[in-house]
Amino acid sequence: MLVTIIYNTDFKSNVDSLVDDLKEEWVGIKINKLGVEGSFNGTRYQVQYEGDIVYTGQTPEDNTTIINSIKERL
Repeated sequence: MLVTIIYNTDFKSNVDSLVDDLKEEWVGIKINKLGVEGSFNGTRYQVQYEGDIVYTGQTPEDNTTIINSIKERL
């Protein structure tokens, strides 16, 4: 299981929180993080599960919503 988080560096604390919650939910999960200045393809926060986008936006979504979106794809 691989989750990739691409985020504006302003959201580092949100990413750290999400990583903790993801690791609590799934033992052995692999997480790639990529912090960028500005935006990435017009967005400032994106979460991917196995390459599929589960969330994209200008601000972070709450962790529960992101985790539930990943569960829907399992």
